[in-house]
Amino acid sequence: MSESSTRQPIRIAQHGYTLDVLAHLGGALAGLQFQGQEVLRRAPPEIDEPLDSGGFALMPFANRIAHGRFRIGTRTVRLKPNAPGQRHPLHGQAWREPWTVESREPGRMALVYEHAAGEWPWAYRARQVFTLGESGLEVALLLENQATEPMPAGIGWHPYVRRTPAARLRAAVEGVWLADAQCLPTALGSPATIWDFRNGAPAPQTLVDHCYTGWNGRAELVLPEEQLCIRIEAEEPLRWLHVYSPPGETFLCIEPVSHMPDALNRAEPPAVSGLRLLEPGESLGARVTLAVSRTSSSA
Repeated sequence: MSESSTRQPIRIAQHGYTLDVLAHLGGALAGLQFQGQEVLRRAPPEIDEPLDSGGFALMPFANRIAHGRFRIGTRTVRLKPNAPGQRHPLHGQAWREPWTVESREPGRMALVYEHAAGEWPWAYRARQVFTLGESGLEVALLLENQATEPMPAGIGWHPYVRRTPAARLRAAVEGVWLADAQCLPTALGSPATIWDFRNGAPAPQTLVDHCYTGWNGRAELVLPEEQLCIRIEAEEPLRWLHVYSPPGETFLCIEPVSHMPDALNRAEPPAVSGLRLLEPGESLGARVTLAVSRTSSSA
């Protein structure tokens, strides 16, 4: 059986990190360990749903498209819901399809997904490269428009980072998109309106599922009980930070993305929404690094 067809996690390990990848299940992660300690949520042994994984890539768009409908030029596109309990389609197609293992070495793995035009009427090629180095896990994302006309495009990464009761998140942001009951953006507000973690703050007791703007590309989650510090750094164009913090859970999603939710239906200019149009043959890419270090018990 080839690695691309196996339903078991495919492992790479180096520099104290161990990464398990589910190529058959959206190229999702089954888990990430640092020196034997879990960093991301560990997927259950018989996982069949990427939403139960440790993380996955977002391509060719991130978050929700309202009612699965948008217009590009004279074309109207309609997408079906693609997640349990969600009326608005989420995160593109790549996370719902099997990926092919392009190459694997002890500390590096490359996956590809080829999308044929269909409900999403543009062909594209998605690629993820996982590299374990001294600086942590690097995830390189690349999205290429293989259609003969311009394609709206976005990329992102959706890790489920483990959190403890005393965990504190810190990230420099400028604003946050307020949202309605369906988690669709309504108006731009101050981070203090939802969850202000600019100087470091524990997770709130209420649901957070919001997109923060003006992010500088760096976020830090400290787990005092385990003396761990998890740092996420992202390249441009990943300058929007979507944070999903469900109350009562043991994970926190810290998602570097290239655009706001429902960007395809927003009237704001691309500099505000993050919406990109890729010409035929054009690509959109970025790298995200997740690094883990030990802290003192007083951190």
